[in-house]
Amino acid sequence: MRVEHLMSAPVVITQRNVRVDRLKELFSRKRISAVPVLEEDGTITGIVSSSDLVRCNDSNMTVQDIMSDRVHIVLKNNRMKDAAAIMGKNNVHHLVVMDEGDVVGMISSMDVVKLYADE
Repeated sequence: MRVEHLMSAPVVITQRNVRVDRLKELFSRKRISAVPVLEEDGTITGIVSSSDLVRCNDSNMTVQDIMSDRVHIVLKNNRMKDAAAIMGKNNVHHLVVMDEGDVVGMISSMDVVKLYADE
């Protein structure tokens, strides 16, 4: 199975100057567990997960203060098996899905679990 068949889309994104309290509200409202951080030109500069938010006690902080700058990417036509291997090798729970230089989706470790649970 290909990544594009399981990815979450459209992608909710954020920018580095967004305050953490606004991001927490976004996570709750959209029921998401991670967002890529994009610059105005669409360049990915980081990722923020729900675990990053949980560790943040100061709601006046910004995304830049808590984001991880190590973003792991997979292409939409990659196999899910390869996406799972990237997650395992790098000990991450979220991958940004790209297509022709654009962010088109997100894959989480829960998507991998669901895929293999349905077999």
